[in-house]
Amino acid sequence: MTKHNGTSRKSGAHVGAALVANKRKQHAGNGPSNPTGRHTTEPKGGINMQSVLERNDLDELMAMADMADKDFTAEKANVVVISTGTVNPIDLQRASEERAEAQERNRHRMTLPRRPSWDATTTPEQLDTQERSSFVAWRRDLAKLEEEEKLVLTPFEKNIEVWRQLWRVLERSDIVVQVVDGRDPLLYRCEDLEAYCRELNPTKASLLLLNKADLLPEAVRRCWAQYLDQAGIQYAFWSAFAVSEEYDALKSEAAELGIDWLELREEKNRIRRLTRIAASAHMLATLGKEAVDDANKVRILDADEVVCWLEDRAREAAEEAGPVDVDRRLMVGLVGYPNVGKSSTINSLFGAKKTVVGPTPGKTKHFQTLIVSSTLCLCDCPGLVMPKYSAGKPEMVAAGVIPIDRLTEIRAPIEVLATRVGRLQVEEAYGLRLPSPSLVNKALPGTPPTAAQLLHCLALLRGWQVGAGLPDEVRAGRLLLKDYTSGKLLWCSLPPGCQPDSYTPLVHDPETLQQIHTGPRVHSKAGSKAPSAQVKQAAPPSRPKEKVQTPSQQPDEASRHSDDDDDDDD
Repeated sequence: MTKHNGTSRKSGAHVGAALVANKRKQHAGNGPSNPTGRHTTEPKGGINMQSVLERNDLDELMAMADMADKDFTAEKANVVVISTGTVNPIDLQRASEERAEAQERNRHRMTLPRRPSWDATTTPEQLDTQERSSFVAWRRDLAKLEEEEKLVLTPFEKNIEVWRQLWRVLERSDIVVQVVDGRDPLLYRCEDLEAYCRELNPTKASLLLLNKADLLPEAVRRCWAQYLDQAGIQYAFWSAFAVSEEYDALKSEAAELGIDWLELREEKNRIRRLTRIAASAHMLATLGKEAVDDANKVRILDADEVVCWLEDRAREAAEEAGPVDVDRRLMVGLVGYPNVGKSSTINSLFGAKKTVVGPTPGKTKHFQTLIVSSTLCLCDCPGLVMPKYSAGKPEMVAAGVIPIDRLTEIRAPIEVLATRVGRLQVEEAYGLRLPSPSLVNKALPGTPPTAAQLLHCLALLRGWQVGAGLPDEVRAGRLLLKDYTSGKLLWCSLPPGCQPDSYTPLVHDPETLQQIHTGPRVHSKAGSKAPSAQVKQAAPPSRPKEKVQTPSQQPDEASRHSDDDDDDDD
């Protein structure tokens, strides 16, 4: 083999393969008859927790046959081509109105797989068979939906072992929290998960934790707050990244002072609470209770406030379900898509690294319980890509749900990215000059760049080339997608009914932002706009800067790394 770390390896010395083989031997030696795992339905050969979003036709056939415990015989002489693997042209030609009508008509079929009911008399073998049969039926129903209605579904999780982790988390939890990306909450929210929780127990509430809220300007947060209030959804704005950055700064400061960083954190939290109480009292006296309530709804909570919020909601649900065992810890389940920040949220709530965090979606492989206090425990579920209607795969790639480093076809998701963030933001972020819109096609000055233009310019600027001196589009595309996922390139969706339907820095001016957060208030009583305008004027004093900024102007700092911690003081 080739050299490794300056020394040559002996032939056949594959360390990774040896570790995997050793782990499988240990799994096989444990035996399937472990009474402590009676209802875990773990296969004899160990668990395959690798997330599976897409398969080719042959792999899908083999997986479904294995799941259904079916055998089949190949006929070499009689070859019939059932699928060529190409996209159905009927779906591409279908008008958007017809697709929307078909999606609405089949909304009830867009469900999550349910775990079959079981009790203490159910054997692990029986439960395993029932779960597999139910899962196959669910998969077949979705396949029939795509075939009959010519609808396109997003890539979704096809490994039953990952879904089993979700089932365990839902059964254990008093409440379930969906951690969503605040830039596009409806993409990551699963309504059927909320229905599933109510099926398990009518008191099992489902909450939304809007992570990465430090990227959202206050006007956008206000718009989402009103939408979620009208929908009757309990929610909170939160930023795991901002809290993590604050902890790092506190540790550095405490090291210089020679004190424990937890003591310094408690002192700063005490000062922050007193400052917030004084500001709320002043606002209450001058603007009224409604203004204080509006300001609290859009405020980004800190770690202690999130823990208190989760514990209060869990206690309410437990008390509503029946008598509460005082010695039992309340259980809060955390569920969400890959790469929305569940593991980062847990680490920020603890102030220490409890779960593995990485840029690749799906780092968490098994559900795990983590004790927060003597009265609260968190149950973290692996990231799950849930089935949804979609116009195609590029949107899911741009959302960071599908691992970026595995991409080979890069232009389609970059086309989505370029349309959303616009040319001005890209030029400012990377210091490049994109080609002007084509006059031949009568393009307007603000027309987004094409994927080819954006990839070529960025690759040439960085000096990235492949064979024959061609620009390395794949490398440039991956950089763009990662910067979009991290927030360096910012785009925020807005609730249904808002005009415009999204927010992009350098595209929407402050007047447009004013229309964003006042637009949805047309259903409120007359005069309800006044507190919003007054809160907008009262916000700048909490940001001690030489240049006075309104919340509408703040989004111009598109990167996550600019003044993220200040959002906690809004």
